[in-house]
Amino acid sequence: MTKIIKLLLFIYALIFSMSSLSNSYSAEYQSIVKSSGEDVPSLLKKALNQTILKVLGSKRDFNLNEKKIRELKTEKYIKEYQFIDFEGEEAIEVIINLRSLQKKLLDLNLGISFKKDPKISAWVICKSDFSSIQAAKALEQKCKSVKKEFKEITDERGVSIIYPILDAKDISLFSLESDINLNELTFFNDRYPTDSWFFCEISRTSDWCYLPLDFNKNLSTLDINSKYKPAIGLNVLIDNLLSNERLNLEEKINIPYEVKVSGLLDYSNHLAFKEIFENVLFIKDFDLISLEDNTASYSFFLLSSEKNLFNFIENTENIDLVSMERDTIYLKASK
Repeated sequence: MTKIIKLLLFIYALIFSMSSLSNSYSAEYQSIVKSSGEDVPSLLKKALNQTILKVLGSKRDFNLNEKKIRELKTEKYIKEYQFIDFEGEEAIEVIINLRSLQKKLLDLNLGISFKKDPKISAWVICKSDFSSIQAAKALEQKCKSVKKEFKEITDERGVSIIYPILDAKDISLFSLESDINLNELTFFNDRYPTDSWFFCEISRTSDWCYLPLDFNKNLSTLDINSKYKPAIGLNVLIDNLLSNERLNLEEKINIPYEVKVSGLLDYSNHLAFKEIFENVLFIKDFDLISLEDNTASYSFFLLSSEKNLFNFIENTENIDLVSMERDTIYLKASK
């Protein structure tokens, strides 16, 4: 009885590991777009474009390939949709066939990002202007507009943004003209578990943002030699943050590999494991070679760099990398 219970728990764990992967490994993606009085075809196209931008992970590539993207047929990638109430407004919730969309983008030689739910801390300082009531109100409105623009960008790109309000009061005297002060900001940002960060100063006469020197390091100091307008800076930051886990298929690689997995309790475990790897876009022709003594051997072709393969293994629960010898990878199914 104990062995049966362990077996059931293990099978459940393997199945759960498939669902716990990032959206990049899932079959579907949910996109929500506020209606704004547009007709249904326009809203569906907007939802598809929003998903494409999320999958690409690059605003720059989206803009450069606008013609290719515009030619994609909406009906090929949308599974279903419904109108909902979202944040007090009418919106459309669209379910996208993510797998088909990813494959199409890769066929078009466009990369896709595997970064999971990135979080960014935004230090936005509004410099006080008490020269007149009108000036103070104008600055307040300007700051609200910048943050509204940030929200639109992060909503569109599937990124979370936080504003460290309490600490922002502590740094209200910091200035873009003071390099020493700006570098000291990493001390405050250390308190927030985000993937990256940026700093903006909004005044009556200007609005500029600085980005970190290392986009993928939360405690990186700022690049004080470059400044961006707010919307441009945020998109550049997101592009660079997502590019670290970007996949571009390279058919010319097409390297044959063998993977041996020990610790599989029975045939159903093999099926669960096989399904996980068959759904990886940069693995082709994943086939069973042998199944003996709780160990299965598989062959496949890798269409990307080994880095993507090992990142995938590392992020897959209940599977541990044991070793690698030339073109053979040894894994163990953990219990």
